[in-house]
Amino acid sequence: MALLSPELLATLARLGLKSAVRATGRSGGVHRSRRRGVSQEFADHRPYVPGDDIRFLDWHVYGRLDALWVKRFEEHEDRVVQLLIDTSASMEGEKLAYAQQLSGALAFVALGAEDRVAVGAIAERLVAYHAPRRGRAAASSVFTSIESVHPAGTTDLGKGIDAWPRQHGSGLALLFSDLLYPEGPDLALRRLLSRGNEVHVFHLIAPSDLRPALSGDMVLVDSETGEELAATVDEGVLDAYEATVRAWADEMAQTCARNGCGYTRVLTSTPVREVLLGDLRRSGLIT
Repeated sequence: MALLSPELLATLARLGLKSAVRATGRSGGVHRSRRRGVSQEFADHRPYVPGDDIRFLDWHVYGRLDALWVKRFEEHEDRVVQLLIDTSASMEGEKLAYAQQLSGALAFVALGAEDRVAVGAIAERLVAYHAPRRGRAAASSVFTSIESVHPAGTTDLGKGIDAWPRQHGSGLALLFSDLLYPEGPDLALRRLLSRGNEVHVFHLIAPSDLRPALSGDMVLVDSETGEELAATVDEGVLDAYEATVRAWADEMAQTCARNGCGYTRVLTSTPVREVLLGDLRRSGLIT
């Protein structure tokens, strides 16, 4: 089965991926850079200094002010959109499948804007990394990279990000995770931000995470550590559990906001198309 349907791809081809951070990428693209170059879009003036290219002297300003000023122009560059996918054991099943579809959709949008797209899998370390590729023609190979990730091991987002290769300039880092990480995501988010990235977290929650279909006496086993817990489950226990999970998810949203990161909570029963054209458009990430 293809990662994304042809119908969804046709819709994605008309969308854009917005970033609040000006690019400082490597090669020409469609995003405004923090540098000043010699493109055709005027930015501002600065006083002339010996050695400046006299072709960019503004003679109209000279006629008014009797002073030499040089025209500066916006330089447009590409950016690196970094897809960091949590592949720890707790993501196995619908959460990882959803992360693959959602990251694939956002990759397709980014490639259409001539962004470079890097893909990586993180568990207790950086499990896999695929260097940035650019252009819509690279979509197939990017999708293959996304589909090749598999769940295993515990979660250590910080260690995985430490091993993530530094990109040239700033970019957009998109983290797809269930955030089931004992230490919390603060340190990992700060490490991504310290590299000049704009960061957006997609918090993936399966319906069974909110209210598992369990009842009676049982032994619960942690999918990552193997730790066991004997429990008796009834409706009262499930109500308390769901309330705890929702409160924790709200705390994760507050953690992202406190660190200056975007946050989207995604229930995996929600169609990917609905998230893209609904939540992400409302948040401004998709245009």
